[in-house]
Amino acid sequence: MANRVFTSLQQGLVLSVMLGAIAACQSTPNAAEDTATDAAPNPTTEQSETATTDAAKAEDADAATSTPTNSADQAAQAKAPKPQPVPELPAECASPDTQTQMNICAGAEYERADVQLNNAYQANLSTVSGAQADQLVAAEQAWIAYRDQYCDFVQGQYAGGSIQPLIYGTCMTQLTQERTALLTQTAPTQTDLETTDAALNVVYQDLQDLLPPPAQDQLTDAQLAWLDYRDAHCAFEAGDTNVCLATVTALQTQNLQDQVESRSL
Repeated sequence: MANRVFTSLQQGLVLSVMLGAIAACQSTPNAAEDTATDAAPNPTTEQSETATTDAAKAEDADAATSTPTNSADQAAQAKAPKPQPVPELPAECASPDTQTQMNICAGAEYERADVQLNNAYQANLSTVSGAQADQLVAAEQAWIAYRDQYCDFVQGQYAGGSIQPLIYGTCMTQLTQERTALLTQTAPTQTDLETTDAALNVVYQDLQDLLPPPAQDQLTDAQLAWLDYRDAHCAFEAGDTNVCLATVTALQTQNLQDQVESRSL
């Protein structure tokens, strides 16, 4: 009995070994196939990775090429001053009902316009250098001289009256807004210098005919200051000089026409 059991165990062991060998032989090709599949590169993935790498290299090349421009832009932004906040008008300026309030509000309007002009001027100044910066500074100084002389002339009609501060503040605001429009290039553009210059001469003479001698002298001085300003501004401005001259001249023509109408009442 023991010999028979031992013999059976031997036979079972041999059979198990044989079955294991057969199973191993059958599984080997599959394992090799799996290994080959893992090792073989995926053409789609490889192309995608290559394209991504090439795109990254292209981006790096573009970034390297654009660095000077970006640096220049950043330098310009750093140079440009932060705009000053424009002050709010006093609450009573929504509907001023006394002369005093109107005078105060005219001054407040000018303060707002002055801040806006200063912001525009500083923004322009931050974009230029050398001779062009000098031209801009010279034009601004010439404009200030003209503004002061012209508004002194305008308010002279009401010298000593309660309305004089209102007239003066309104004049200062108007000229300041015109200057801002020129610096921000939002003023209506004129192209015919000959026509606008002729119109200015006519209205200037009409105004002179309405004035007493002292006011005539004031207007002459203001107009000479304006000519200096106009020429200085257009020396700074790039582009067609005649267009610039015509545009500034048209603004002054309207200013003088307003005075003709005011003093004809």
